Amino acid sequence: MDRRAFLATAAAVTAGCGQAGSSGTPTDGAGTATDTPAESPTDTPTETPTAAPPSVQVTDVSAPSGIEIGTNGTLSVTLENAGGREGQFSAPVEARIGTGAWATTGRTVSAAVPAGESVTETVDLPPNDHVEPASYRLAEADPVARTRFVARELSLGEAHTLPNGVALSVEAAEFAEAYTYEGEDGETTLAPTDGEKWAVGTLRAENTADETARAPLISDIALFRGEQEFSHHYAGDNRDRYRGGDLAAGAVSEGDLPTDVPLDADRSDLRVEYSEALDDGRVTVRWSLTD
Repeated sequence: MDRRAFLATAAAVTAGCGQAGSSGTPTDGAGTATDTPAESPTDTPTETPTAAPPSVQVTDVSAPSGIEIGTNGTLSVTLENAGGREGQFSAPVEARIGTGAWATTGRTVSAAVPAGESVTETVDLPPNDHVEPASYRLAEADPVARTRFVARELSLGEAHTLPNGVALSVEAAEFAEAYTYEGEDGETTLAPTDGEKWAVGTLRAENTADETARAPLISDIALFRGEQEFSHHYAGDNRDRYRGGDLAAGAVSEGDLPTDVPLDADRSDLRVEYSEALDDGRVTVRWSLTD
C-alpha cells in the first residue's frame, strides 16, 4: 500500500471514532447507555407577609338617658381595630354641658385592642350640679353620646350637697291630726283644714364649706303628690319651723315643714321637693316618704 492510500484509511477510522462519542449518551464500561441523573430542583425561599399596622377607631359611645345631679354617670366606648396587629389606644373624654363649649373632663379611655377585634371600655363621668343636657365624646373622634342631668332622687335621711357646700336632707316625715309647735307664748296646737291632715317633714341643712353659705329657703321647698303641690303652713312665731338662709361654716339649720294634705294621701304618694334656679343653673332634689 502506497503512502497516500494509508493516510486516507487512517483519516476515515479517526473520523468514525469521533462520531461515536458525540451522541452525548453516557455509557458504562461495556459501552451500554445509562440514564442521565435528573437534576434536583432548587428550593425558592418563601417570603413571610408583613402584617398591616394597627388601625384603632372609636365606633360608638353611649351614656344613660338620664344621670342624677351630684352622681357619677358612666360612658361606654367601643373601639375597633381594623389593622393586622394589636393596637394601643388612649384619648381624653370631652364634655359639653348645657350650652357651653367642649371641654376636657379629666377622664381618659385607654385600651389594648387585638387585631381585627372590637372591645368596649367604660369610664366614670364626673358629677354635675345642675339639671341640664350634656354631650360626651372622645377627642378627635366623631361619635357623640347625648344625655341629660336630672333631679336627684333620695330617701329620708339622705343628703344632697349643693354647689355652695350646703348639705340638705329630709330627716323624717309623719302624718298627724294636730300640729304642735313652740311659739312666743308657749306651745300652740293647730288643727288641719277640714278634710285634710298634717304631713310634717323635718328638714336639715348643714354648711360643710369653709365660709358662710346660703341654705335653701322654705319658699323653695314643698310637698308634692304627682304634679299637685301642697304649700307649707306659715306661722311667724313658730320657733320649730325650718328657716334656711345664711349659715356660718359648720352651722346647721333644722326644723319642721308642716303641710296640709288630703286625708287619703299615702306616704307612697308624696315627696318633698327642693327646686331652685341658682346662678349657674337649676337644682332639683326629691325625697320619697317611703322607707
